[in-house]
Amino acid sequence: MKSKTKLLLTFLALLLSQQFFAQAKSVTGTIIDEGGVPLAGVTIIEKGTKNGTQSDFDGNYEIKVNDGAVLVFSFIGMLPQEVVVSSSKINITMKEDVTELESVVVTALGIKRKPDEITTASQVVKTDELNQAKATNAAVGLVGKVSGLQINTINNGVNPSTRIQLRGFRSISRNNEALIVINGVISTSGALAELNPEIIESINVIKGANGAALYGSLGANGAIIVTTKKGNKDQNKFNIAINTSVTFEEVSMLPKLQNRFGQGYQGAQDFTENTSWGAELDGSLQPTGLEQTLMPYSFIKDNYKPFFNTGTTMLNSIAVSSGDENGYVNLSIGNQETSGIIPTDSFKKNNFYFSAGKSNDKWSLNANVRYTTSHQNTAGGVEGSIYNSLTQVPVNVPVEAFSNPDNATHWTYWELNPYWRLKNERIDSKGQTIEGVGEIGYKFNKNIDAIYRASFRTTSFNGYEFFNGYKAEVVYWDSPFDYVSSYEVNNSNSRRIYSDFLLNFNYMLTNDISFKANIGNNITNIESNASSMKGERLVVPGIYNISNITGSVVPYDFKSKQRNASIFGNFDFGYKDYLYVNLTFRNDLTSVLNPDNRSFNYGSAGVSFIPTKAFENFGGDVLTHAKISASIVKVGNAAINPYDINDRFISGETAGFPYSTINSFVLDPTLTDMNLKNEDLISREININLEFFKRRITFDASYYTSKNTDQILQTSPSFASGANVATINVGESTSTGLELDLGLTPIKNDNLTWDIRFGYSAPKTTVEKVTETSVQAAVGDYLGTAGIAAIAGEQFPMIVGTGYQRDENGNIIIDASSGDPLKANNVKLGKTTPDYILGLSSSLTYKNFKLSGVFDYRTGHVFYAGIKDGLVQNGTDISTAQGGRQPFIFPNSVVETSPGVYTQNNSVTTSGGQDYYTGIYREIDENFVLDATAFKCREIALSYTFSKDLLSRIGISSFSVGINARNVFMILPKENRNYTDPEFSFTTGNNIGLSTGNQAPPTRTYGINFNLTF
Repeated sequence: MKSKTKLLLTFLALLLSQQFFAQAKSVTGTIIDEGGVPLAGVTIIEKGTKNGTQSDFDGNYEIKVNDGAVLVFSFIGMLPQEVVVSSSKINITMKEDVTELESVVVTALGIKRKPDEITTASQVVKTDELNQAKATNAAVGLVGKVSGLQINTINNGVNPSTRIQLRGFRSISRNNEALIVINGVISTSGALAELNPEIIESINVIKGANGAALYGSLGANGAIIVTTKKGNKDQNKFNIAINTSVTFEEVSMLPKLQNRFGQGYQGAQDFTENTSWGAELDGSLQPTGLEQTLMPYSFIKDNYKPFFNTGTTMLNSIAVSSGDENGYVNLSIGNQETSGIIPTDSFKKNNFYFSAGKSNDKWSLNANVRYTTSHQNTAGGVEGSIYNSLTQVPVNVPVEAFSNPDNATHWTYWELNPYWRLKNERIDSKGQTIEGVGEIGYKFNKNIDAIYRASFRTTSFNGYEFFNGYKAEVVYWDSPFDYVSSYEVNNSNSRRIYSDFLLNFNYMLTNDISFKANIGNNITNIESNASSMKGERLVVPGIYNISNITGSVVPYDFKSKQRNASIFGNFDFGYKDYLYVNLTFRNDLTSVLNPDNRSFNYGSAGVSFIPTKAFENFGGDVLTHAKISASIVKVGNAAINPYDINDRFISGETAGFPYSTINSFVLDPTLTDMNLKNEDLISREININLEFFKRRITFDASYYTSKNTDQILQTSPSFASGANVATINVGESTSTGLELDLGLTPIKNDNLTWDIRFGYSAPKTTVEKVTETSVQAAVGDYLGTAGIAAIAGEQFPMIVGTGYQRDENGNIIIDASSGDPLKANNVKLGKTTPDYILGLSSSLTYKNFKLSGVFDYRTGHVFYAGIKDGLVQNGTDISTAQGGRQPFIFPNSVVETSPGVYTQNNSVTTSGGQDYYTGIYREIDENFVLDATAFKCREIALSYTFSKDLLSRIGISSFSVGINARNVFMILPKENRNYTDPEFSFTTGNNIGLSTGNQAPPTRTYGINFNLTF
């Protein structure tokens, strides 16, 4: 009996041990998407149980299950998969589910999150959408595609510079541009412009400080998160992609000019003049230009358009990539060659990009390096502008008739020949950038891993500029013009070292509650220096060397260093898959502030709720997905430069130094409070995201508000202080805005798909306080008497300048004796940010054809058209010819008959004539502040993708050809007589809405592109 009992116990023990060992079996693997990118946060559940886990940042997972168990893999935006366990290694490639959300989003510090986990507003632009019209840089490719994103063109030349801003203004006088992050590393807008758009995988636009809170003060204005392409991890062969395009650029519009009066001065024809204040055009033959060539005295439409070329841009790139589930490698080489619309202008850029990565069960290593060279050579910009010279051409002068680059045979004595400027006034600049990023990761276990990321970026630029000078050979006035020659050489370089350390935690605290945390630190070190030498009067013409200068040389030398260190924490809690809470903390320590005032603490909190997952059958068959989120953040704005708070000394040249061997320095009269600190802002936002009918209709809404305090402003101190400007923390402002996005897919079948997206954004910033003693402060540089100001109780930015004096009914007051209008100083002339921006993106796919377009409309704002001011001075603006240049009764005008009493003017006329327009009219800035409303067709692209079945027979994976156009057309108000694009601005600062006649005219581009993969 005992032996039977022992035998039975032994048998039971064997059964139990088998069951125990079966439960202890560990299954591991890697989860990727169809493009080979690892997926973090994939849920793996043993079917029928609560046993589960999630994949880590590298897509790896581990779970203990029985043989024969069924694993269910699920992830937002992907089709769920069920796999029967038959081995200890199961790799999964998840396929996109078009009825669900997109895959993981790369957020701040490279942290990847599912869309439902994100508690703030953001929008992802993929590579296809970014490059559909073959923009030369990524910033230009983003225009019109993201609600709340505003990009202004500063320079429309061969290498356009842009200003990137999200959700309007927060700071009155300091930085409002979005932070640029490339591959997890803080970078610059210059680096984004250098980057070859073809190597970009996606751009996540984090629209406000809430989503960028982990970047602390640097993220106060939102962030542009750029992720570049890696090798395809789902293949074991090399993939070669070749992209080439050629784009043609032409002037899209020139100002409309008066067609009644020709070359001359004070009503008489004068062949030496650069203005159109002459006699009325009559078609007769008249001497024209300094050689007095007989030419018809007739109006020529767009008479200086023949000066411009059709510009061309060649873009070529080749990328070679390969990889498998454990590693990847990618090499990309790109080249850009641009010839501008201004003859002889050119820009060349070469990009070399290499990235590679390798991983195993414990370690991961990723690295990339980028090398960029550029060479820009342009005419003008030293003593004057090519375009400004052209706008001084009288309306009857054919510019091409004076293409001989000789000022002695020019059409005027009073301005240099733009053809002469092409050769004799040039700026040449060469630059190179080397950037490297290395990232090493270690997985302690399935719940904890660490990442150390380090990068360096070095830039160097060297260039020169020269102006050959000219002395008039023939004297038409009291003394000859003497344009003095000059030469300047300049060099600059910078180095940025950046590093992050992140310790990442990923736990399922219970079957329903998840916990993720990222704790780390960041160190940034920036060094830069710049130097130049400039002198006048070249001894030997055409020899450009500083030793060839006759006069004294003016040196410039600047060096700068700064360091920032931070610690931060990001904590995410999830309940089931429908409720998420996010908390962040960051402390910034900066070297540019007083030691007692250089540490700042910032934090944020956010929540996300998905009712369609929380409640069974919520929304039924109509509402596919719904998400509500809200967040609050306290952060600062990085608004202080190195040495701002230090006493600085400047050269005593105003006192006659250097004198012989003696030099002198004086205290800079611009002082900054030594206890200055970053500007503070508290931002709140609430968002809703809805999807209907399996994403055939989507709707996203976001409302935000920001209270901005401790604004840094310049004030006028007491005379006794010895300073003329003092910079202190004093201003306050409030920013609010609403963003709406509506997506429609009205048609979707096997042959035809039509996607439409509407966007609406309405940013608004109001100045609450300027200083204790003032309600207004100037911001940046003025153009004459017109400029941008911050005014308490008004929206910002606000153009102020001279305007018409008006009575209480708005009638213009005139001088009873002269009939000319009276002017008022410091008049509010209008805000430069639109009331709202409407955007439209459309994509129509029919079989292998795809047609896409981007449009937008903005209104409710104004801009200062500096070019109109120049045209009035030259007598070519339409306003100067109205009424035949005769005296007239000013419309809606009144005269003061007794103090404070005004009577309608029915008889007193203006002085009229040339002096009225070049004097009274030009002195009133209000005449040049115009409605900035514009409807634009930003881009149109049509492409055809050849059949893969056909291509596979000749060893080609894919081949497509496309045609594209950018800035196709623009509809402007009547008062903007094609003066310029109202988005143009003369600076990257906060002076948006001020344009000058020195900027090149607006252009449109059109081209063809080819994309080949094998």
